[in-house]
Amino acid sequence: MMAAAQEPPEIVALTSAASDFRPLFESGALNSELRQKIASTTWHAGCPVSPDDLRELRVSYWDFGGRPATGSLVVHREAAAELASIFRELFRHGFLIERMEPVEHFGGSDDASMEANNTSAFNCRDVTGQPGEFSNHSWGRAIDINPLTNPYTKGQTVLPPHGRNFLDRSRAYPGAILADSFIVRLFESRGWTWGGRWQDRKDYQHFEKPDRK
Repeated sequence: MMAAAQEPPEIVALTSAASDFRPLFESGALNSELRQKIASTTWHAGCPVSPDDLRELRVSYWDFGGRPATGSLVVHREAAAELASIFRELFRHGFLIERMEPVEHFGGSDDASMEANNTSAFNCRDVTGQPGEFSNHSWGRAIDINPLTNPYTKGQTVLPPHGRNFLDRSRAYPGAILADSFIVRLFESRGWTWGGRWQDRKDYQHFEKPDRK
């Protein structure tokens, strides 16, 4: 009998490396500068949420050099506390994230943000490959984590294009999201869906939790 395939060992930070670092996991109203950037890049009339429904989430993480850092995400107000708790657990675990800035810093370009391996959340845009249908990012209820390391793939399409270097999902890369890894189990335990389990396409970077009301 063949033994079951084993997941590759995860690459994590040495969490004792910065004992003097004070991690941050909190959310607050959008400041005027960020609100203005959102209004001119990622939000437009007809979006399913108002900027008033959004919050800036500031959370700490371990970068690809194993150093602690603090980044910013724009999320729906109803998801903010839960995501803060999830990122607290990811920090304790040592999960690696290359960078974390609102996609507004990339002019609202999802392509540019992905190519930079930037972790982001809110962006009022269509579902990839489905024009006219709002993505759950449009509500601030979806997050893409290390999108270059964890690309979107459907048929011959790979996004971002340089994500082709990371299509071997039997290998552990820094910041990789692999089947049944700690990050997948953590998000799924809170009711989030992972795009790596979808049948018609694979979106390894993507977690979402739509409004079920």
